[in-house]
Amino acid sequence: MSQTQEIINAGGHTIRVYRQRRRSIVMKTTPVGLVLFIPTRMSLRNEQLQAFVADALEQIGGRVVPENAPEITSTDELRALVKTWAQRIGVQPTRVSVREMFRKWGSCSRKGSVSLNTALCRVPRELAEYVICHELVHLIEFNHGKGFKALMNEHMPDWRVHEQALSEWMAGGTLD
Repeated sequence: MSQTQEIINAGGHTIRVYRQRRRSIVMKTTPVGLVLFIPTRMSLRNEQLQAFVADALEQIGGRVVPENAPEITSTDELRALVKTWAQRIGVQPTRVSVREMFRKWGSCSRKGSVSLNTALCRVPRELAEYVICHELVHLIEFNHGKGFKALMNEHMPDWRVHEQALSEWMAGGTLD
């Protein structure tokens, strides 16, 4: 799906706009902030689009990933955490990349490649470690079944707490 990115500011938020071959308008909260998908030829000045954005921002309210959150962990530190957790779990990723992803926090392939979202640099370190552990466990169990959960319990017994905290951070919640 071909798409281009633009940036708009609305309601005090920076919104990434992606033009796609589509008919509808969609706004999502993502790990990298608000993302708006619009039809390729739609003008940013379109009244329908502006009304949609205003309504969406009202519905989202305060549930937006903190914009410009300070970096807590560098990409080099993320890579070091991957190495540490890989040794603990007993896996060896073939490749580790840190890149901007607006749909997920991380991913892995059956070939052993692990990708992490750059947004992990801005979440509390224990949440970044949860995502790293989660992805590395997928190198053993490629689904979220009983085997996966058992491995998560073994390597990070409080993983469900971190999973919930990450969801709350994603929704703009506060972490105590």
